Amino acid sequence: MNMLKQMDKEEYDAEWINLIISARKMGLTMEDIRAFLRSPFQPMKPTQNTNENNPCMSP
Repeated sequence: MNMLKQMDKEEYDAEWINLIISARKMGLTMEDIRAFLRSPFQPMKPTQNTNENNPCMSP
């Protein structure tokens, strides 16, 4: 691995570490972080399945 790629990797690693530390300080658990990373556009906790707030499901 050349020096430039190694420096980039170390920089990204430090950034990821700082992001995880910040998330933990905000009160997120490791499972919360994992769930977000697996599916960032999905809610972390399932919501009650109702159709009243969904305009596509209105009669």
